[in-house]
Amino acid sequence: MNLSLILLSIIHKLDGERTIYAGFHLLRGKRSGQTLQDVEYYGLKAFFGILPKLTVDQFNEAATLLKNSGFIATRDDSFVNITEQGRQLVATLPAYAFNGWDYRGRENLFFARLSLIVQTVSHFKEGQHAFMPVQKDYDSQSFVKTLLHHQPISDPAYARYIAEELRLCIERSGMDNEQKIIVSHRLSGFGLTGWTWDQLAEYLKLNSFAVRLLFIEGLHRMLAVIEQSSDLSFLRKIADNVKVTTYLTDSSSKTKLLFDRGMSIEDIAAARNLKLSTIEDHFVELSINDPQFPLTQFVAEADVEAVVAKVDELETRRLRLLKAEFASLSYFQLRLILGARTGGDSS
Repeated sequence: MNLSLILLSIIHKLDGERTIYAGFHLLRGKRSGQTLQDVEYYGLKAFFGILPKLTVDQFNEAATLLKNSGFIATRDDSFVNITEQGRQLVATLPAYAFNGWDYRGRENLFFARLSLIVQTVSHFKEGQHAFMPVQKDYDSQSFVKTLLHHQPISDPAYARYIAEELRLCIERSGMDNEQKIIVSHRLSGFGLTGWTWDQLAEYLKLNSFAVRLLFIEGLHRMLAVIEQSSDLSFLRKIADNVKVTTYLTDSSSKTKLLFDRGMSIEDIAAARNLKLSTIEDHFVELSINDPQFPLTQFVAEADVEAVVAKVDELETRRLRLLKAEFASLSYFQLRLILGARTGGDSS
């Protein structure tokens, strides 16, 4: 697994509709109207925000590798296409198990809790009640203290119970052997220190960036299993509130509250002292995420059906091309239709 191949998969979905940096904003989890629309329109939820600290240099290196290998090509308008050679490569790639849309980096919160619990129980089992916690942040420590309060953490049977749930989860997750090694070796215990990224990279003969990607996907696999399994009660407690509960940005949520009170877009912009275009972005976000969004308050159903049919006919969601076909509709109306009726799949 490497960044270039993930980027190639993204470009394959966006094929010819966006510039190369749409992939950069997607991977970093940018909460702009355009990126949030792309996530839905092109079925890219899996990759959203999986690399929030991705640098431009790292991204450019991956993109340059794809260009030099002949897998992608940039047009005169700066939009990027996947080549036939690139399509052939994509067809050979395994399906990724990322779920960036639901976790958005919060898989690290899950692992912080898990690693501290494993460390704590393993030390208490050996009669060692004083140790340097592997997780320093207050929230993780507070969570673990609450969860383990009044539990028989010195009893070896309790440690075996946690270990068995963890074993079952990993086995059911579909992780490959490399991921099993990465996840297990990142854990610390009595007399054992979790491995660094560089140590894992050297052991697995991978670069540290690939190790991190495998780690993230491995955690997403585990979280998916935990959510679906009724017999992993302890791990379900650790995963509590890790999955995102609302997909709206805070600002869009405030706009929705005012809209639900009956305020118009113009009144909301005035009340919030924001540009009208910003409020429109919020409404597009609402159209994407709210199945009950009242689309016909903004555009006639006949126009909605016509635009959806044209999207299918032209096989494009590019606003400029659709605007040429529907001059009477505003860009805002077109964006609402795309958001509410022509979103990508949920993967």
